[in-house]
Amino acid sequence: MNVRAIQFSPALGNLEKNLQFHIEKINEAIKEGIKFIIFPELSLSGYHLKDIVYDISLPPDHDALVRLAELSRDIDILVGAPYEEIPGIIYNTALFFSQGELVHVHRKTQLPNFGMFEEGMIFKAGEEFKTFKVGDFTAGIIICREILFPIHAYLYYLQNVDFLVGISNSPFRGLDKDGFSNSFKLWERLGEVYAVNQHQNYVFLNRTGFEDGLGFGGGSFFAAPGKGIIKRAKHFEDDIMDFEVNKELVRISRLSTNYARDEKPDLILKEMRRILNVRD
Repeated sequence: MNVRAIQFSPALGNLEKNLQFHIEKINEAIKEGIKFIIFPELSLSGYHLKDIVYDISLPPDHDALVRLAELSRDIDILVGAPYEEIPGIIYNTALFFSQGELVHVHRKTQLPNFGMFEEGMIFKAGEEFKTFKVGDFTAGIIICREILFPIHAYLYYLQNVDFLVGISNSPFRGLDKDGFSNSFKLWERLGEVYAVNQHQNYVFLNRTGFEDGLGFGGGSFFAAPGKGIIKRAKHFEDDIMDFEVNKELVRISRLSTNYARDEKPDLILKEMRRILNVRD
């Protein structure tokens, strides 16, 4: 299945401008025969929302969501948005549209609320990691800080996910002695683990641009199951990254390592119960 990831800089708080950008890129992808198009975390709104989140959060019947649903008759679409699912309760979400409907919502569970981050002040945390179908693939979503907790990807691994999507608003932070961002290295290390050890097609999609002094570094990539990172988008610049996800590579990876065959989730559950009981 051919997939397109759009690495770009959303306009903070400008829902109409961001929506028009999405529609333009979606229509281009449809013309080029792309089956699935992905946008970064909070792609419809921008990231540093603070008090404006109450003015631009999207209820289920919002016109922007209706328009995206209509476009999904010709292509599967994943966007990021502040979603007011219940009046007065807003989630940082990834919204998946297919065949004319909003068919899956992932609500971010890990909301950073320290230093430059203020998500815990405005969003309610999600509580689940459910799979959904993208064509013939079983897919899962992790949003930004969720990626940094490998147990979240593991929950999808136990559900036989073969396409894991990570979307992010990750600021550019820290340089090593070679001038390479420490944050880029962190995302790439985890991507290798998810693709190789957990036998998943894995895409990491990060945004670009600046907001309130925060610079977002791009650096998106695709990692193939059993192989690791095979394609990278540009650092710091808007970019379009096309790639193919492959179910046969998932099968080959599982056969060659036997990690999936030898996994012992019952033992892990037993030990987790023991550890948590000890803590109590």
